[in-house]
Amino acid sequence: MTEEKKKLRRKTLAKWLKESILRLGPTFIKIGQQFSTRVDILPQEYVDQLSELQ
Repeated sequence: MTEEKKKLRRKTLAKWLKESILRLGPTFIKIGQQFSTRVDILPQEYVDQLSELQ
């Protein structure tokens, strides 16, 4: 798997995660907001998507 494909896959999964969190409701949105600040444990694609929950 090339680096470009890996990046695209992470971006797709990050978008899916954000949409799933939105469907789960306010408690999960708050958790997602907290994770959006954790650039030390999540790839940048996830941080970018979760930052949209702010």
